[in-house]
Amino acid sequence: MRAFLALLLAAAAGGVHAETEAHESPAAIARAAHEFAAARARQLGGQARLDVGAIDARNLARCTQALSAETAPGAQPSGQWSIGVRCRGDSPWLVYVPVRVQVMAEALVASHTLARGATLGESDLARRPVDLATFGYGVLTDPGQALGKRLRFPVAAGAVLNSAMFEQLPVVKRGQTVTVVSGQPGFEVRVSGEALADGAAGSMIPVRNRATRRVIEGRVETSGLVRIPL
Repeated sequence: MRAFLALLLAAAAGGVHAETEAHESPAAIARAAHEFAAARARQLGGQARLDVGAIDARNLARCTQALSAETAPGAQPSGQWSIGVRCRGDSPWLVYVPVRVQVMAEALVASHTLARGATLGESDLARRPVDLATFGYGVLTDPGQALGKRLRFPVAAGAVLNSAMFEQLPVVKRGQTVTVVSGQPGFEVRVSGEALADGAAGSMIPVRNRATRRVIEGRVETSGLVRIPL
């Protein structure tokens, strides 16, 4: 009888182990979501705190490949991030994991109401602690990022300053000779071109290839350098 009970308990234990092995570990999913969210939080700067929400992995097969993570489509800046953890193995799946994120830092704010077109000086700036995770990218934390910049629109007193608020000064002028780059690092083609419009860094402008006279659109990277997107 004792031998039979021992065999029964061993079989039950083996069944539990087999069931556990057949499903992905919630800890592994949480780790993938946490690592991805932490990397994004570091891009914001400041001191980050992350809390991963509950995960139900009962219907997720154990992945035969390393898990990957991504931002949920259409995600907006907020303190509650939805991180997609994906398995690309033999039985692929995707699960969204809630991650509460707080990234505290001293941000620059308008010390008083600022008019459109105002060029900012030190007296226009103040600081206050904010959660960068609720504002997304572009929040200014260094006065050097704002001093001497012109506002595109009025800004209320106390508003957090963002790089999108400022006019982007052109680094390429119309008629300027520029280097046009296409291809990928390690296999690039560079030709001489003529800028047909002013362009700030990151903007798209038309460029005429001086050899072929063909007009193409490229993205301004730096003064005198325009890259053709692949």
